[in-house]
Amino acid sequence: MISAENISDPGVAGAAVQSDATFFGVPIGRLGLIPRVLISGACAFISFFIAFVLAIIGVSIYDSVSGISLANLNIAYLYFAAPVGILALVAFLTYLIGGWVRAKFSRAQ
Repeated sequence: MISAENISDPGVAGAAVQSDATFFGVPIGRLGLIPRVLISGACAFISFFIAFVLAIIGVSIYDSVSGISLANLNIAYLYFAAPVGILALVAFLTYLIGGWVRAKFSRAQ
């Protein structure tokens, strides 16, 4: 609680401490450019891998249900996993590099 004596103290008015930015619970507020690029690449790879596994499962289910053999798994790679991986890379890079630029400008002021 702010008392009458502490109203003029600027430290009390800004007592709320700003926490570092987090990404999936990992504090990334003080990371540099290279770690952010590596994190975004790792997240994009994980997204690609998950999409690829799900696309293979989907193609296999479609093969067994329809009777049409799409055993060529290039479909899973080219039309599902690769676009998901590229979109994830763009999204993660935009978010993480944007945070890095924002942190650079806020520290410069």
